[in-house]
Amino acid sequence: MASPDLVRYLAEFDLGLADLRPDQVAMFVAARNAQPYVDPLDVPVGPPFPEASDADLTQREADRVLELTSHADDPLESHLPSDEMDVSLARSVEDLPRVFPAQWLQEEVQPELFYLKLAGRELLTPEWRSPTQGARDCHDQIHQRQLVPEQASDQTPKLHAYVLLDTSRTMRDHDRRGIVARGLALAFFRKGYQNRVTLNLRPFTADAGELSSGIGKEGFHAVVRRVIELPNSGQTRIQAALEQAVADIRAAGPCLGASLMLITDGISRLGKNPLGEEKLNSFIVGDLLEDKSTAGTIATLKEWSRTFHRVWKNRFAEILAPTWPDCQAANLLLQSALKDARDPVSTSEAERLKRLLENVRFLVQEYKRPMGKKAPLPPEVWAMEAELSEAEQRLPRPVEPAPPAAGGQLQPSGRALSPEAPRARGQAVLGTSPSSLWEYVRQRILRIWQRCAAWLGRRP
Repeated sequence: MASPDLVRYLAEFDLGLADLRPDQVAMFVAARNAQPYVDPLDVPVGPPFPEASDADLTQREADRVLELTSHADDPLESHLPSDEMDVSLARSVEDLPRVFPAQWLQEEVQPELFYLKLAGRELLTPEWRSPTQGARDCHDQIHQRQLVPEQASDQTPKLHAYVLLDTSRTMRDHDRRGIVARGLALAFFRKGYQNRVTLNLRPFTADAGELSSGIGKEGFHAVVRRVIELPNSGQTRIQAALEQAVADIRAAGPCLGASLMLITDGISRLGKNPLGEEKLNSFIVGDLLEDKSTAGTIATLKEWSRTFHRVWKNRFAEILAPTWPDCQAANLLLQSALKDARDPVSTSEAERLKRLLENVRFLVQEYKRPMGKKAPLPPEVWAMEAELSEAEQRLPRPVEPAPPAAGGQLQPSGRALSPEAPRARGQAVLGTSPSSLWEYVRQRILRIWQRCAAWLGRRP
């Protein structure tokens, strides 16, 4: 199955290209391209997420008791009709003598219709009411019952997709390993969300960081946002992170299955294996060579892991490279947004369009990176870069802020001037248009030059 372009891939995370910084865009490119590393992992599959309208309900007795009072009518022993009459339907041939006389005319004029109504029990007969004696009260009590949502028990067995992400200072992206690591985590959470399991993220350095945990769409969005915003600092200590992850899973209650992903670029001393039924998938990112000091630790980690992966540095370019359909889809999104924009736009909308343009340019630059600086570019790349330069000129202006209601304009020094003051002194004031800004800068540069010339004794 072909991979989706980046715009459609971001839509799976409920994100748009304008919602991210360029380095975060690279993380999602890495996530999409690293999917083949994650797809074979054994992540448990949970039941479908319950919809809001499908909440489990149970009947429980309410606090209120209904006091019911009714009237019971006992018929008198009499064959005489009363003054009131109801109308009922003839149920059998025995009721024919009692049907209304007007209906017998149909039997003479339209006999087929008459007998058809008789067969369908549609003939009307009078039903005389029986005389009754006075009403007798009847009293009863009923305990009212109501439907209430049945909350899931904390002891409901759970399924987990758990990521231990190394955020030490060596993952600070000096060779882009940090972006590759974040991409692996995003791809794993995407699979866990599709498999409807509880998502857990715990970054770690020398100590385990704060746990983020959730299920469903809201939990998915929370862990994704945290993955792309985590800072890097500190050292690496894997043993403490694994022990904390196992403690988190077991503290959540009965577990039907847990798949852990450990993402790190280094190895630290390991002690006793804390894992039980939890399945560990280890990813070593970067060129960590096995020397005498690390060979035993790597062998131990391999022994503990259900799967063990090495993502070497020479694979980074393949994982981080956007495709040409990525660039085309992003540029199409930009051109459509510029077409729909009305000049001027709000400040937030102007920033969004500027960020969108910046990200499209970033994707084109990343697409060109494997080609090298001296390689001739394909004509379509030249055409897109020219289109982006033209798009930059078409960016709408933000709405200009309203001038102060009173007190005139403010100079950069903060002193208020009346609206006539700039003209009287022949100076440009920092206004809201580009021309007034340029005039102000030109006047300031000229004044500085005059002071320097006077100080040096060379007046112009």
